[in-house]
Amino acid sequence: MQLGRVILASDGEKYSLIKRTWLTKIFVIGDVVSFGVQATGGGIMAGGTLSSFNNGQKIVVIGLVLQIIFFGLFIVVAFVFNYRLRRAFNKTVMEAGTMCQKHLNALYVSSLLIMVRSIFRVVEYIQGNDGYIMQHEWFLYVFDAVLMVGVMVVFLVVYPAEISAKLRGSEVHPLGSV
Repeated sequence: MQLGRVILASDGEKYSLIKRTWLTKIFVIGDVVSFGVQATGGGIMAGGTLSSFNNGQKIVVIGLVLQIIFFGLFIVVAFVFNYRLRRAFNKTVMEAGTMCQKHLNALYVSSLLIMVRSIFRVVEYIQGNDGYIMQHEWFLYVFDAVLMVGVMVVFLVVYPAEISAKLRGSEVHPLGSV
């Protein structure tokens, strides 16, 4: 996880709300639970009756809201870490600061894009199959595909393995460049 690598590279675990070793565990568990709820809702929707479809749709929305809650908590943890780190700007932080801030900024931009997409998905499911979004395909392209392409571009430009390479004491060559 990118935030955990930034915490490690900046020697800033004391500034994080959650210990670095627990970050991935907590937020992956949150994702798995929310995806499980969504999958359960999808399975119920396939039950074949209008009642099961409506109940399943409500469960999917609950799963999507859980996903937003966990992701929102992740963003809060990242912001608090960044705020505390900048306030305690010391020599160690100064050495890693530019690279770490670049990666945190990439994390913020990608998180914003993912959060917008997640909110869009909730609205899409709340409106249902006959909702405005489902009747106008361009919404799916803009608020789903384009946002995810944006996330990929962010991490193509700000290559996540740069931090791992720094931690190993080596260099990284994105896209196989030498």
